[in-house]
Amino acid sequence: MNFSYRADIDGLRAIAVLLVIFNHIGWSFFSGGYIGVDVFFVISGYLITIILTHEIQSKRFSIARFYKKRVVRLAPAYFTVLSVVSIIAWQVMLPGDLTQYFDSVMYATLLMANIYMRNEVGDYFSQTAEGIPLLHLWSLGVEEQFYIFWPLLLLLFVRKTPRKYMWAIITTFILTLLLYAQHKLTQNAEKAYYSMPVRAFELLIGALIGFLPQLKLPKKILQSLVWLALIALFTAAVYFNKQTPFPGAMALIPCLATALIIYLGQCSPSSNVLLSNRFSTWIGRISYPLYLWHWPIIVLFGIYMQPLNAENQVVIVLLSILLAFLTYQLIEKPSKRFVMAANYKVIIIGFLLPALSFITIAKAVNMNQGFPDRFPQSIYIKQQALNSFAHIIRNKCMDIEDPEALPNQDECVLGKAKANIDFLLLGDSHANAYTAMLDVWAKDANLRGYDVTQSSTFYLPGVQRLDANFNAWEELSEFKLRNDAITAHLAKTHYPTIILAGSYVPYFGHEVKLEDGIHHSNEEIFKAGFMKALKIAYQSSDQVILLNDVPRLDQNGVPADCNLRNEILNTHAQCTVSRKNYEAQLMKFNRIVAEAKLKYPNLKIIDPTKAICNQQACKIMINNVPLYRNKDTNHINNQGSRQLGIAYLKQFGNPLKD
Repeated sequence: MNFSYRADIDGLRAIAVLLVIFNHIGWSFFSGGYIGVDVFFVISGYLITIILTHEIQSKRFSIARFYKKRVVRLAPAYFTVLSVVSIIAWQVMLPGDLTQYFDSVMYATLLMANIYMRNEVGDYFSQTAEGIPLLHLWSLGVEEQFYIFWPLLLLLFVRKTPRKYMWAIITTFILTLLLYAQHKLTQNAEKAYYSMPVRAFELLIGALIGFLPQLKLPKKILQSLVWLALIALFTAAVYFNKQTPFPGAMALIPCLATALIIYLGQCSPSSNVLLSNRFSTWIGRISYPLYLWHWPIIVLFGIYMQPLNAENQVVIVLLSILLAFLTYQLIEKPSKRFVMAANYKVIIIGFLLPALSFITIAKAVNMNQGFPDRFPQSIYIKQQALNSFAHIIRNKCMDIEDPEALPNQDECVLGKAKANIDFLLLGDSHANAYTAMLDVWAKDANLRGYDVTQSSTFYLPGVQRLDANFNAWEELSEFKLRNDAITAHLAKTHYPTIILAGSYVPYFGHEVKLEDGIHHSNEEIFKAGFMKALKIAYQSSDQVILLNDVPRLDQNGVPADCNLRNEILNTHAQCTVSRKNYEAQLMKFNRIVAEAKLKYPNLKIIDPTKAICNQQACKIMINNVPLYRNKDTNHINNQGSRQLGIAYLKQFGNPLKD
């Protein structure tokens, strides 16, 4: 068993960590840079397996010593980064965000960050995930959970099975777990991404290397194969993106390429200029603390609302490398001497005591709801507004279990709870977000409304909606089911007024595909469906109203809590949305509305944004209340919606009274 230093493995570590960092700082060229984590998994599986196998065969294996070595290797840098990030979080995070952060700390401390991210964060590539300082620790959770089982399985098989059969056993595990991963990927890709059983085959690919027969290859062939494997790695890093079905079968490309490089280096050591140069090996040695530091730094830049422009990208990379080097020199290297200490002392002092300390702090933060007294009461009140979600408040009306059934009229009242219904609200989650505004107007006009909104379902009769799922389109069946139910309901029910509202931008972009069996482009299909909706609405009512949508924040890079951050951090970020960008996004929709207005001159269009927009910009706070939902770019919150209704009423009168 050869335990000599492998420069090529440090070179692979350097490639892995740099790919991840380049991906995280937004270098679109490395849209698949997340495969760096998979490279780490293969390296880790290989190294742990050859060490364990040697110890088992020489009868020196001890599970306590194994975990002691893991503590010495991981804990010093891990808890250092966790401590520094927690101190900074205390200074800059709002009470709700701080509570969520320390919830993630508790899971991360117990090496279960992947479970927290799977349950609480969801999509690794979503904008919500971009503000989670410990998001990247999911991969360490996967590794350490794998190492609960793998040493024991290895102990069983190495002792009972001839070495020549081990490769067959591990290959069987790999194929079985690969099929499992592919199955989970099709069931729920967001959750599969963080799952240890889904990722286990990647670590086992690394484990397999040590049991394969040795090969002697000519130097030129060896070097050519290594370069081919590196090309495969970089090709995946460039051509993969967030739409690539991952992990699963696609993960085999970076994993097998990594395994081939390690295997060839094991069979016949040979220098590769990319892997074995001084810079690569140096980055490889500090790759672990570099991985730990880079993501919290990126999140901190985001908290301070600093753009990820070229200048800041360079600063992030250099700062990450500097902190990684200092951590390696001052924390990691000195800690290695503890590998000679007693197993129980290292595990207790190096892991259990710090873990208990962090869990105690996390519990205290949770019990005190993020210590809101750190900031003025006005901050706490504004945060409550940010976290007031209409779809939760009105959960008996929004997204009820059966899309073919409309919700109970008596549980979905807007305005006055009187006998007769004066208006019907149709639309998606953006329509639902307007319910507090409409409630204000309806009460002022002594009207009663009926809310039948459903997520992602603007009323387009006769149209099917498909959403992007990786590189394929998947029908959103609830869309047509609900719209068919509305059409059937309107055929037998008359309302004085029908109000249509929704999120219009996605229908004219690449997120959504529409089909009606007649037209081809989304714009044509939307127009036909919209005209049909208006025809049905006019047949079933005396008046039809269309609500304009609010501006989206993502085009301007403005966070929903921008005004609060300015107040807390003493920054002066521009907390407005460009009116020009807003109008450009809705240009195609407004063109269709203009045609509809010619056909239906009585169509009433209400623009709530009149209360927040001037000719140049739109505010994201109204009456000192944040307008949008926390960590959201396009939904307004419930309290903001109510204040929007009040402000509109004061400035322009009640549009429901005309």
